[in-house]
Amino acid sequence: MEIINATALISINETFFILLLSFLLFLYIMNRIMIRPLIAVRSERSAYLETIRSEIDTAKSDMDDLNKDIDAERVNLLHEAHVMVTRLEEEADHDVSGILASARTEITDIRHETEASVNQQITEVRSRLTTEVDVLTTLIMEKVLHRRLQ
Repeated sequence: MEIINATALISINETFFILLLSFLLFLYIMNRIMIRPLIAVRSERSAYLETIRSEIDTAKSDMDDLNKDIDAERVNLLHEAHVMVTRLEEEADHDVSGILASARTEITDIRHETEASVNQQITEVRSRLTTEVDVLTTLIMEKVLHRRLQ
């Protein structure tokens, strides 16, 4: 080999090839030790994030479906409650009508019983009064006439 004496910025000799070879070996080692694992971790992280995004989207759609189901169930329950309230009000009106009708019949019965009792008492009092009036009339007439009547 011949040594060339030149004052150049880059001289192409054995040192250059050794440096080039060591640089390429360094790149190969760095690629194996550092760059490939970093790329693998980055791709795993990207896949993981994509999985999480898809799970979030699925959860959001499930939540929307559940909200729709809850709203539909609430509407159904409100409708059922309204129907029940209406039915209970109708039953209450019917019961009130029955209670009022029975109260009216009881009032009428009590009034008839009271009228019958009062009429009976009046009849009894009249019959007693009649006998007492006869006795009193006889007494008054005897006093006025000063003699005894039979």
